[in-house]
Amino acid sequence: MNRRPLLPSWLPVDGYVLALLGTVGLAALLPASGAAATAAGSAATGVVALLFFLYGARLSTREALDGLRHWRLHLTVLGATFLVFPLLGLAARGLVPGVLTPQLYGGFLFLCLVPS
Repeated sequence: MNRRPLLPSWLPVDGYVLALLGTVGLAALLPASGAAATAAGSAATGVVALLFFLYGARLSTREALDGLRHWRLHLTVLGATFLVFPLLGLAARGLVPGVLTPQLYGGFLFLCLVPS
């Protein structure tokens, strides 16, 4: 039997999202420090890895192969991520003296170069 928590019908948020927001709120109110912060960081890394694994494990082989057939979309995303955004970041160097400060340009360039 699949039992889900009862949420009001007018609430357009999934229960998982509410739990995630609650966790962030709790962490903001009660931050970890010292050895507990190290343990919490390690646990967070492990949980994120587990979530990615479980999401990939439930993906059927057929769905994965169907996704690979969209090679034009994948090339477009890769081109935008690794070519267009870095070139935009480098082109923004021309805005440094007037529009952007050197520190702001450094942060903008970092955002353009980091794929995620």
